[in-house]
Amino acid sequence: MENDNILEMRNIYKSFSGNPVLKGVDFSLRRGEVHALIGANGAGKSTLVKILNGIHHADSGEIFLEGSPVEIRESSDAERHNISFVHQELNICPDLSVAENIFIGRLSRTPLGLYDAAATTKKAKELIDLIQVDLNPRAKVRDLRAAENQIIEILKALTMNAKILVLDEPTSSLNEHEKNVFFEIVEKLKSRGVSMIFISHFLEDILQISDRVTVIKDGVNNGVFQAREITKETLITAMMGRSIAERTAGRDLDRNAEIALELVGLSSHNKFQNINISFQKGHITGVCGLLGAGKTEIARAIFGLDPYDSGVVRMFGEDLRGIAPEDMMARGVAFVSEDRKKEGFVPLLSIRENETLSILPSMSSRLGVVNRKAQREFSRTLSERMTVKCSSPEQEVVSLSGGNQQKVIIGRCVASKPRIFILDEPTRGVDVFAKSEIYNILIDMAEKGVSIIIFSSELEELLAVCDDIIALKSGEVVERVVAAETDKNTLMHLIS
Repeated sequence: MENDNILEMRNIYKSFSGNPVLKGVDFSLRRGEVHALIGANGAGKSTLVKILNGIHHADSGEIFLEGSPVEIRESSDAERHNISFVHQELNICPDLSVAENIFIGRLSRTPLGLYDAAATTKKAKELIDLIQVDLNPRAKVRDLRAAENQIIEILKALTMNAKILVLDEPTSSLNEHEKNVFFEIVEKLKSRGVSMIFISHFLEDILQISDRVTVIKDGVNNGVFQAREITKETLITAMMGRSIAERTAGRDLDRNAEIALELVGLSSHNKFQNINISFQKGHITGVCGLLGAGKTEIARAIFGLDPYDSGVVRMFGEDLRGIAPEDMMARGVAFVSEDRKKEGFVPLLSIRENETLSILPSMSSRLGVVNRKAQREFSRTLSERMTVKCSSPEQEVVSLSGGNQQKVIIGRCVASKPRIFILDEPTRGVDVFAKSEIYNILIDMAEKGVSIIIFSSELEELLAVCDDIIALKSGEVVERVVAAETDKNTLMHLIS
């Protein structure tokens, strides 16, 4: 073992229900470095760090901390060894405040030993100000969006006196400004000697912030690289075994196409004001904005998930008021929520059952009996198309990695053959190759006349896939631009 290694995991094996996930993986972390851990969805990254956290137990293998062998059987063991985690799947208490979630287990006390809400809130406000985000420390977490919950998890980890900090997709819900602030915090932690394991599907982030990169492919090591000596393409090939075939030809776009969906004067108090946007048939339209700009709130209002105060949602010329999600689905609208855990899937149902929820009537007899054979065959074909990594379509969705769960959700919506497809942060937690495949599927749908609307904070992806992009700021439309005629810096200027 090298003298400067603070952590070493040797020859780690782990299987679930006879399905091998890790097959002798090695990983080392040096003092004061950021070591990225990457791989495709289901490659075993999250399983490896959950073993380090005591959530899972390795079938075999060893863990060394500062040169000494240790056993980590539960999360308290990791905490005792000064290892702190920011998990991809958020772990929050919805009925507590932001401040209480940040300092849970370490709340401030009065001299009499009682909970000191004011002191806890003050400390939380100081942390929030440190990363320069708009977050009320007194707000109840259940009223917040997924992006804000992600920020709480990062802040929670920063309160620990950690020697090792494990960051599992920490930037997945952050906009460009918040991401840059977060990277500044990472650099400060490095200068104090904190070692970090950084798991992310954003390869640009990996190359910017990491010192070394370990690639896991199909549960085995597939290379350790110096971040400053490699390219994004090298990492993609190491992860996937092949490079991504980019679509380079522009789409033939009918600028006079029928308007599929129109928002007229749509307003909701403290969320968005006087939104006037039209979405054409066969077009891919992006909507971007910083946290709090209103993009998610607009998406939910269109689909009928949240009420709005005034204005009209007009679909193919029909004014819709007070409409519910089931009515929108009946009219051919599909929706992918940004919060997959709460609203995206039924966790204890199988992949087969989740993927066919939107089309069950077509697979059922007049008496409502489901044709299981047809359902299984459809699910198998759809899972292959969406590259869902699983043991079989009978596997429970809750047991999949976050990225594969997202592909199941998007696949279910694709199966419904929508006329309008609304997606809120559709590729969060999805590997780079799967992102490319998802967007290619969306492009194919648009070319068949489906109106695609993507609400996202990933500006580069919007520029790559969209025809037009609408910029939001403080709940209002700032400008609509043609994607091919703009760039990331221009968009950032518009929304910030």
